[in-house]
Amino acid sequence: MIEIRKAPVDGVMKTCIRLGDENVQIPKHMMQGEKMRGILATADGQEKPWTWDGLTSIDGERYVYFDEIDIESLDCLATNRRDRALEIVTRIADILSHQKEDFVSPLVGIIPLWRIYVVDGDGLLILPPDLGDLISIYMSTEDQFAYHGCFVRSSTEAGFSMIRQMGQLLYYALTGIKPYEKQEVRDAGYHEIPLSIYKDQLFARLDDKSLGFIDFTLHAKEREQRDIMGNRKAHENLDWFVKRSRELSWDVDRMDASEAAKKAEAIASSPAVKEIMEKTVRSAKRRTFWRQRGSMIAVLAIVAILVGTFAGTWIASVLEPPTTRDLDQEGVILAFYDAQNRLDTDGIQTATKGCSAPQESEVISMYVTRQTRVAYEATDPLVPVETWIEAGEPAIPSSSYIYGITDLELTSTGVDSWHVTGSYYTPYAYNEEEEVAPESIPSGQTVVYVYDMSQDFSFAWNGRGWWNITDISPMSVQLDEVRYVETYEPQRIL
Repeated sequence: MIEIRKAPVDGVMKTCIRLGDENVQIPKHMMQGEKMRGILATADGQEKPWTWDGLTSIDGERYVYFDEIDIESLDCLATNRRDRALEIVTRIADILSHQKEDFVSPLVGIIPLWRIYVVDGDGLLILPPDLGDLISIYMSTEDQFAYHGCFVRSSTEAGFSMIRQMGQLLYYALTGIKPYEKQEVRDAGYHEIPLSIYKDQLFARLDDKSLGFIDFTLHAKEREQRDIMGNRKAHENLDWFVKRSRELSWDVDRMDASEAAKKAEAIASSPAVKEIMEKTVRSAKRRTFWRQRGSMIAVLAIVAILVGTFAGTWIASVLEPPTTRDLDQEGVILAFYDAQNRLDTDGIQTATKGCSAPQESEVISMYVTRQTRVAYEATDPLVPVETWIEAGEPAIPSSSYIYGITDLELTSTGVDSWHVTGSYYTPYAYNEEEEVAPESIPSGQTVVYVYDMSQDFSFAWNGRGWWNITDISPMSVQLDEVRYVETYEPQRIL
């Protein structure tokens, strides 16, 4: 938790934010050069440049200190500032929306909350990025998650990420819970406990328009996100949030911390919440199981069914149901990506009865190239990404390449429709500007491009008794990083 106190420094009373143990070494580069300036937003709507004075030690702990002001961390949104949470969050969004990107300096698309403080209940203090980085060095993993990590959500377009973060702050203000704080909720596809469960006990007078707005920010589909964000940066799109939040009402009472804790405990033990959490835990376990073992199970199922197919006649084999007939919708999707990872064109076509996969032509092209190299070089150049990761990301033969999609997250978006996200590893760049020049690749290494990917699937249950994929959207990709992988020259037998 963020600790704030007042203490005299050189005889002058200062406001201090605790960093941590005074014996922790601070990187020298962080204490050199001119300090960046933060923003002090006053009660009358003005915004003034702000800077901190320096570091001091108090009782063996290191603190950053500055001119005395009364500040609170954003934890106050769920307690003593709860009645003004909409106003506070809207002002945060408004201030950030017109800053330069180097000031906002978002981490994975969102701003860490240890940089934002409420001042005297009527203003805001936003620390500069360099001070935010200094604080993060001292923060425990748990606190970093609480003030940043739990606000990260998959299937969020980069330009929509801060809008979603502001929506999460409003959810937190109403419930005292960050919607994706629990690991089970994250593993189960980010299905938080609905606000309607809390309404009667925590915010009975809040109107449906405000609740609907928060729900939309948390669950907007990728297409809806793209319609809002255009080609702008995440913080620039906050003007959309500001405009709409100013149209909302916020008839919510403040609470002290003990009252909020008691109500949260009572709601958590209620039958409705217990039932939701039991379903969430089951879903999380199932999804985790499929991520870890799904490919193996899908392959075994396919092999078993193929054995049965070969035992029949030619006519029977033509009429034989697809190898995915015994899988549910999630299983069919996982089998589809497993086939893509193995460059199995038949597997892709089997999983996509009723439509054509957008990446099928790419897989066919890579399959032909792979088979040609196998024939001429007597070695398989393909290194499936999951095989590589499970082996501890070792060096690979210099003539090989890493390919495939991993870290799949499947989210139900409606009746018989799914949104899928994952990490896509490929030896080729999707855009020329992303491509690494061959001469800049260090000797003894190869490049793999890692993209954040997403794709949408629709299903229909056919009359013969299995699920058919009826539509697949083009795969959306955004470069996450370029990995440099060590290679070695395979031993050749003359």
